[in-house]
Amino acid sequence: MSDGPVEITHLNRLFALHDAVATLELGAPPTTRLVSPERVTVPRRVGILCGSFNPLTLAHTELAEGALAAFALDTVFFTLAKVTVDKEQVTGMSLEDRLLLLSFFAERHDQMGVALVNRGLYFEQAQAFRTLLGQEVALYFLVGMDKLLQIFDPRYYHDRDAALEQLFAISSLIVANRGDMDEGNFSRLLERPENRRFRAHVQFFTLSAAVTDLSATALRDALAAGQPIDSQVPPETMAFIAETRAFAPPRQIETEKVDMYAARLRVLVQLYAERALRSDIAP
Repeated sequence: MSDGPVEITHLNRLFALHDAVATLELGAPPTTRLVSPERVTVPRRVGILCGSFNPLTLAHTELAEGALAAFALDTVFFTLAKVTVDKEQVTGMSLEDRLLLLSFFAERHDQMGVALVNRGLYFEQAQAFRTLLGQEVALYFLVGMDKLLQIFDPRYYHDRDAALEQLFAISSLIVANRGDMDEGNFSRLLERPENRRFRAHVQFFTLSAAVTDLSATALRDALAAGQPIDSQVPPETMAFIAETRAFAPPRQIETEKVDMYAARLRVLVQLYAERALRSDIAP
């Protein structure tokens, strides 16, 4: 990242990201757009780490880097969905900013990428990645134990078993411990009679104790209270937050308290609109 303000130095990138988000139609077939790198040599084994990354934490990066090595993956894509199941009303950093932050991280780490998808369900995301990368690619979703519980929860489906059969026909899961949910919880869940048939498609990965309890929500609360989070996020996150003032408490400017990140977003929204207007009237 440069020494200048991110909203100026990386404005062209933010414009491109805004266009990518705006033009990715939710009603279109399952679609993946690569954000970083823009093109890839078709890999054989791909990890997909989908989340809100609000912000990117060491739990995310340790899972990506650890699974990459432990399961001989060719690449891992940090993946943002334009709509995320159970998190449709995400607050905090804008989608464009989260994509930009992920790109900063991916560009400094080998075999990492960033993708944007127009679906929140894993089966449809798998379809989107296969359309992009080819039908022979082996796809592995990297998830925490909390997400695995959701994946096997029948409340999310009209027909759970049919949906899981579709998912596991074209992808597998790599599951990490989360909080006090360890490999024992993992094994007991997969040993249930209704889940045994899917056991071969799900593998376990152990995260270090230092990151298993990390919560993006807790980090946002800490930042809002002015508390340090340096030991819980990668340097790229700290630099981005310092530049943009995301999640920071309002700053006192003369007699007024100003949310600097909200002010930045208002400026960017105006710039996006003005750029679109100029594009519409250009000959």
